[in-house]
Amino acid sequence: MSIERDYLMRQLMQLFEVIHKILGHRERGEDKQAEDQIRYFYNCLKIDADIQKMSIGDLLAFLQNEKKLSNEHLELFAFVLKEQGEMAVDEKDRINFFQKAYFLLDKVERESTVFSMERQLKLGELKTYLN
Repeated sequence: MSIERDYLMRQLMQLFEVIHKILGHRERGEDKQAEDQIRYFYNCLKIDADIQKMSIGDLLAFLQNEKKLSNEHLELFAFVLKEQGEMAVDEKDRINFFQKAYFLLDKVERESTVFSMERQLKLGELKTYLN
């Protein structure tokens, strides 16, 4: 059990590092490099499905049942979806990414026993985008 927990912690730290790189590239206007990091994020989770075409329900089932992602993983995944939404050129794609990110973050928020100010801020941002 300890080995599995250590693996999950290392994976979460790696994914958090990738998100940090995505945000850094986005701040510097380096969208191509940010997109490369997003692809790397999906590679780390071994996700090759077209997330954009999935419904919210199908996405959640895929992430939880097939990929067995924890709520911590789902939260990081939602952060990446939010970044993809901000980078999307087409308004329909933007809304699609934001809706999925909001749904996942809201689920994590409802099930979490730990308060997260960052999660609250992201939910607020997404709610503003969607209204």
